[in-house]
Amino acid sequence: MEVKAHTRLRQQGLWKRTYQKYFAIGFLLAALLHLLITSVYYVATERLPAEVSVSVEKREYDLVQPPVKFELRAPKLAKAFSVSKVPSYSQAFTPREIKFEPTQVTKVEATPTRTSSDRANKIEGSIFYGALTGGSGGEASWGIPGGAVAFGRSLGTGGRLGWGEGQTGGVDFSPELNEEVTNARTGGTGLQSMRNELVGAENLLDRFEGFIETDPTNKKKIKGFINFYQLRWRSNTAEPNGEEGWNVFPQALPKLQEYAQDSTDVRVTLAGNIRLDDRQIWNVPVLFMMGYVRSVQYTREEAKNLGKWLRGGGFLFIDDGYAQMSGGFNKGVRALLIDALGYDAEFQRLPASHQLFHCWEDFGGPPAGLDDTNIPIDRDGRTPKRFPERYPYLEGVILGGRLAVLISSKGYTHAWGLWPILPANQGGPSDNTRQLHFGINIMVYASTAKGGIIDQNKARVATEFQRK
Repeated sequence: MEVKAHTRLRQQGLWKRTYQKYFAIGFLLAALLHLLITSVYYVATERLPAEVSVSVEKREYDLVQPPVKFELRAPKLAKAFSVSKVPSYSQAFTPREIKFEPTQVTKVEATPTRTSSDRANKIEGSIFYGALTGGSGGEASWGIPGGAVAFGRSLGTGGRLGWGEGQTGGVDFSPELNEEVTNARTGGTGLQSMRNELVGAENLLDRFEGFIETDPTNKKKIKGFINFYQLRWRSNTAEPNGEEGWNVFPQALPKLQEYAQDSTDVRVTLAGNIRLDDRQIWNVPVLFMMGYVRSVQYTREEAKNLGKWLRGGGFLFIDDGYAQMSGGFNKGVRALLIDALGYDAEFQRLPASHQLFHCWEDFGGPPAGLDDTNIPIDRDGRTPKRFPERYPYLEGVILGGRLAVLISSKGYTHAWGLWPILPANQGGPSDNTRQLHFGINIMVYASTAKGGIIDQNKARVATEFQRK
């Protein structure tokens, strides 16, 4: 039985393979037949390309004249006229005859002495716009018709000055003219034209925040005006003396302002404080920034405004009243400048030959500050201890060849406001004259540096007054 079953399965497998073989052959034959029929049909129905002829019909039209013809005719005038008339002039001239009749004059003898009562009896007269008239007491005098006596010296005889004295007592009131006067207001352009037009800094008080003029022959001779603005910044806590950080030494700027006005012809005004987000900052040429130990807080917008103002010509003076670079204020302002200027915030030490040290008063370098004085930070119980100078230099940020930021770690604001009034137990009083001199140097340099806001204002005014 097993052999039969096996034989049956084998036969079924052979039949299946045979069926699959013939099915595949049939499918291939059908596909070939289909391709053959399709090819024959395509060849049989293909048409040769036919020639296409295009006919163009050309028509001509005759030009037909319009039925109405327009002709331009001259206007008909009712009456002829001439455009202009030639005037005629009369050449007749009739001269007028002018006759002069002499007038009898009575000669009056002059007396050697005269009093105030005699002035009414003397001969007064002038030949200007007048005629010879009779005077009081039967005398004759030159006078204006109508009885008014002529005023001034005459060209006729009489009077102690000759040719008539007049009511002026013989004194000549005619102006004395200097024939050697030269016209100094011709030519010149720009700032020279301003000087010729007598336009000075006082004429620009209501227009700018500062305008200082210098004398090329004398650097100590400066005049003009400037407004001092103090930069107001934020801090979490007050300074050890109870003041806010931005105004830790309230007397510093008032003392500098007072000394600058006494030493120069510059009108210095304390204009108050201003923040970096104030729109008025774009017109301010100089900003003073002071601090002590508290760090500076600022926003991204304030840092952006500071950078834009500095690049636009502003000048910022920063003074660390604590005179310590490791302090919070000193570190804070440097971070502010880096955020404001980016890679341009390069802090460079200024050489002693820099114009800042020679623009008004001559310095061999920065004057002594809080880091080189008797102000104590430690005591031995008897006298304040003097600590050595730590920073014998000033630093700056230079933008486009112009010193735009001056950084002092010397404590000059402390010197300006407090040194003369410090008690003995704090190392005072101390002389701050040189420190105030240097403050004026800062003011002069910031006001005269090429590319600064005041220099730009000068160029703008010079253009306005330039002669065409």
